Amino acid sequence: MTVICWALAGLASAYTVVRALGAERGTPLVQLITYTPYAAVGALLLGSLALVAPVPGLILAGCGVVLAALVAPRLVPRRRPVEGVRLRVMCANLLYGRNATPAFVDQLKIDDIDVLAVQELTADGLAALHDAGIDALLPHRVVAPAPGGGGSGLFSRHPITGPQTRTLEAIAMWQTAATVHVPGAGPVLIESAHPYPPRLGRVGIWRDQIAAQATPSADEPPRVLLGDFNATLDHAVLRGLLRAGYRDAAAERGRGLTPTWPLRTETLPFWTPPITLDHVLVDERIGVREFGSRPAGESDHRPVVAELVLPPA
Repeated sequence: MTVICWALAGLASAYTVVRALGAERGTPLVQLITYTPYAAVGALLLGSLALVAPVPGLILAGCGVVLAALVAPRLVPRRRPVEGVRLRVMCANLLYGRNATPAFVDQLKIDDIDVLAVQELTADGLAALHDAGIDALLPHRVVAPAPGGGGSGLFSRHPITGPQTRTLEAIAMWQTAATVHVPGAGPVLIESAHPYPPRLGRVGIWRDQIAAQATPSADEPPRVLLGDFNATLDHAVLRGLLRAGYRDAAAERGRGLTPTWPLRTETLPFWTPPITLDHVLVDERIGVREFGSRPAGESDHRPVVAELVLPPA
């Protein structure tokens, strides 16, 4: 029993050091760090082994405390001024276009969405959104449909300029972006993000595509970057975007552990507990009034909705 306790303590210590230093590199560390909230709870529970093996049990409890301290700030709402012009945004991974349904478009009406960013937009999915009436709700758009999971789209109630479509390096994952002109506010740069997932042998591509995301600049209008990042805030590369001038809208409202994936499991070769892959990252000049998730429908991701507050013009 003592040997098992020491082995668990050693694994927990190594995990905690990697997470605390942001030192995850390659498989399986990148994948395992995704589950830091679960590791924190597990280590705290295993701390009860101190009753039979005091030293390794206390090490486990200490690891649990450190991991919990790294995760806990996402559950504490920030108290920041949120006065300005309202902008309601949603991001949604459509699962190869499958969730481009009338029910999904109805949800846009219910939430009074101003800007929608979608990932995994196919040509059939785009046609289905048209048939469901999205044109009447969000008439301004820039789209890059593609087979499989590489498509992207940005739909807006308000006029847009400078529409862009781009692919990130190595593997074609389309991203769409535009400057949205919101009445009463200055322009805002909005992009639908979808880095490649950290699959075996391709973790470097995943890391490079997250690091290549556009970051805020004082010389440009405020930015919003929203989508399926295939990463959680426990990944150092995603926290790097926060250091570059973004804030996570969910964490701003104390909802930073809202699970968004997987809501369907038939597309996976294995079971995984729910994790937070879908994010709304906002420029520090933008306030966050609300954040929430919505039913997944035919997708394996929950759409997420945020009510943002833009600086007045």
